[in-house]
Amino acid sequence: MSPTEVFSLSPRKTSVLAGTTAALLALTAIPATAAPAESAYAIAASGLITIPRTPSVSGTGKDSLASVGLPNPGPALLTAKALNAEVRPGQARSGVTALALNLGLLPATVALPGLSADAIKAECRDGKGSVSITKLKAGGKVLDLDQVPPNTTVPLAQLVELVVNKQTKNADGTLTVTAVSAKLLGRTQTVDIASATCVKPGTAPEPPTKPAGDKPQPGGKAPKPTPVPAHLDVTG
Repeated sequence: MSPTEVFSLSPRKTSVLAGTTAALLALTAIPATAAPAESAYAIAASGLITIPRTPSVSGTGKDSLASVGLPNPGPALLTAKALNAEVRPGQARSGVTALALNLGLLPATVALPGLSADAIKAECRDGKGSVSITKLKAGGKVLDLDQVPPNTTVPLAQLVELVVNKQTKNADGTLTVTAVSAKLLGRTQTVDIASATCVKPGTAPEPPTKPAGDKPQPGGKAPKPTPVPAHLDVTG
């Protein structure tokens, strides 16, 4: 094409290009999908010492560990046996046996009691949560905390607080139940034991929202561009 030639579009070409653009936009406008409603994990910790959700399941499936000492490497803040996490449609559950928390690893100005339990379990079924706790001990003293009401707070000692049967309604409509959530050193350190999340039947979790873009117009017309504020640097 010479410099003096002018490229022009006929009405037919314009219509074809507009239809092609609309079709491409329609193909790329794939709706967001919701994350799995059910999930579960046996243990997790955050703060001065971090332990990722272990074992963790999101969506249908199950995972288990025979025994753990975490974090690893390094001195174990938490040891446990038979860690389980299982998820099925409409329900999730998790559990830990032979749990022991070595709170002496934390930099506290006062002595912290050791925590242990024979078994801790959480279950969420059809939007309802329940927990089971067997022989939870603090400083060697057995605490009767099985089948307590949701969100029961138990102050054990200075800088040590437990929330038992912790239940949280999430923004997407799911329910999370955590059997024991320990708050240590004024919430500087948290440890969650046995957590399960599920949704009530007939309640689908809301998909993640995405910003609205230009949508194809009726009749195959190309969408009108959306102005976006911008700053252009001027050089010269």
